[in-house]
Amino acid sequence: MVKKIGIVSLSSGILGESFIRHELKIGVERLNKYGIEVEFLPNALKGMEFIKEHPESRAKDLITAFKDDSIDMILCAIGGEDTYRLLPYLFGNNELKTAVKQKIFLGFSNTTINHFMLNKVADSWNSQKSCNGL
Repeated sequence: MVKKIGIVSLSSGILGESFIRHELKIGVERLNKYGIEVEFLPNALKGMEFIKEHPESRAKDLITAFKDDSIDMILCAIGGEDTYRLLPYLFGNNELKTAVKQKIFLGFSNTTINHFMLNKVADSWNSQKSCNGL
């Protein structure tokens, strides 16, 4: 059962813009009505310009969400066009590989690249777990 959702902005920072606040409020209220706690990762609401200029911060939010045992599900706020820019920050030092835990990961549009990336990590993670049992 999902008790807490961690929201990340891996592509677009539109969620942090003032013109979208009313929709953000409605979304959080609806999730809260289902008894789901919502946590925005530190950079998720910093706006379009910041998110565009700081792929390292977006990557850090994703890693933080995976490491946080209180977060049951990671929700990508919105799609976009440049999630690929996170790859060096996620794979450069294997930090994502060591952080990944089984969690629901949901998103659409540009988030597809994140699903492929996590599939790659999971394949190597599962292979390693299998080999450790030998």
